[in-house]
Amino acid sequence: MIDAATFKAKFDRGQFTYGDTLPAIRDADITKAIAEAARVYNSDIYPDDSTADEALAFLSAHLLQESVDAADGGGAAKWNQTSRTAGGVSESLQIPDWMNAPEIAMFATTYYGQRFLMLTRPHLIGAVYTVAGGTNP
Repeated sequence: MIDAATFKAKFDRGQFTYGDTLPAIRDADITKAIAEAARVYNSDIYPDDSTADEALAFLSAHLLQESVDAADGGGAAKWNQTSRTAGGVSESLQIPDWMNAPEIAMFATTYYGQRFLMLTRPHLIGAVYTVAGGTNP
């Protein structure tokens, strides 16, 4: 499990501006994002703690970025962009179709969410779990 210090060490190249005065990201903001991520995150699907912690860090960064974007946008919803035109310039973005699946599309809206999905997907495809037990005739 990661904490605010681990998060800041992972994202130390200017991805976020840390500090105690808004609009900087506070330790409390990071802790809240990690707690929110932990509610939808299953560390048991990853092969080791290092990979699990990295996935949790990216999921936490995704949720933190979504919170910052929501605050900047006054809480307006953000959906995956497929195209836009401004001043005669047109842009279309394409992400892999599997990232548009309804249950995970919200994670594809940030770079961090896409990294989380890329780390997680290999551990979800064909995952088989066993439970000890038996049957009686």
